Amino acid sequence: MTQKMKFADFEAERRGSSSDGTEWLAPDFLARVQLPPPATAAGRRGGGGTAADKPYVFSPPLVHAFKAALLVGQPLLLTGEPGVGKTQAGVAFAARLGIPVERFTTRSVTVAADLLYGIDDIRRFRDSHGSGRLPLRDYVTLGPVALAILRSLGPAYRLEPGKFSDGNGISATGWARFAENFALEAGPVTLGALFPDVFGAADGPERTLVVVDEIDKAPRDTPNDLLVEFEEMRLNIRELGLHLRADEAHWPIVVLTANAERALPETLLRRCIFHTLTLDDDILREIVERNLGDLGVKAELVDRVLELFQDLREPKTAATAMSRPPSTAECIAAARAMHLWSPDHSLADRGLRQAVAMAFGKTRADLAVAEKAMHALWGAPA
Repeated sequence: MTQKMKFADFEAERRGSSSDGTEWLAPDFLARVQLPPPATAAGRRGGGGTAADKPYVFSPPLVHAFKAALLVGQPLLLTGEPGVGKTQAGVAFAARLGIPVERFTTRSVTVAADLLYGIDDIRRFRDSHGSGRLPLRDYVTLGPVALAILRSLGPAYRLEPGKFSDGNGISATGWARFAENFALEAGPVTLGALFPDVFGAADGPERTLVVVDEIDKAPRDTPNDLLVEFEEMRLNIRELGLHLRADEAHWPIVVLTANAERALPETLLRRCIFHTLTLDDDILREIVERNLGDLGVKAELVDRVLELFQDLREPKTAATAMSRPPSTAECIAAARAMHLWSPDHSLADRGLRQAVAMAFGKTRADLAVAEKAMHALWGAPA
């Protein structure tokens, strides 16, 4: 297989064949050029390919917040403006602890059952009139909280007819329909046999971290409906007659994120450890450098993008203010664009400036603000 060339080399090869900068737009472009990995994949190579491999810089207050949540056994509620790294904090924390993570993105139609379990009645009805109905277990979809509770008990956790231990067991009705529900004999059984797809390679109980993104987007009743589950970590699948409670030694960790788009119920707030993530100037450079470390970004370029970033976040006049302050993620994207745009990284390059402006600004007015800020900081473009 022919080795693909870098974008800059391909562009240099074609330079001069047109006068409008489109010389690299050619049918053989994708076949011959090795494009850098997408920003969302940066830092994932060689480490299993998960979001947990992405570099994350913990500020001391954030570390203290995680410690407090662990010590009191309550969910950690992270707030802050979009892009400050709330979700990544939870994923990175799980990676540092070496535990599995379950991420759930809240929507305007999310209900409590989405985090617990659901049953696909439509598929079950269709199967009963076609290829044949499967055991009820095969129609159950487990949500992130349910998965965390099951993993805390482990695949070897044993259930027996007529016995409830620490609130865990199967009701008499559940045992009576055991064959129909699980296609197993109604005798002592392990959780690994009941849910063979849940535990993976784990041979014992393990703690799981559950990230519930943007919980403030859910209907107001949804957080209230999850209070017992977050506080007591109970799973009751009534259709199966199954009642479980998480093992205290492997109690799931819950991280909730919110963009402060609407007020959360007081009943939820009272049960959480609260922390607001902010952009810390002292670690912002480290965040950018670690996220772009695989590209070998020069320190001078980081200086320039941070200079622009701070200017856009802290405008001197209303006329130089963006409609929405740029986030850390946009700062990283701008630095990435500046580094990859051309070999010489010239700040006078008009195209480079437009790329940076498009990384920061998301409206026409904000694009103009970004371009004016670059003009003031770096002089007129070429």
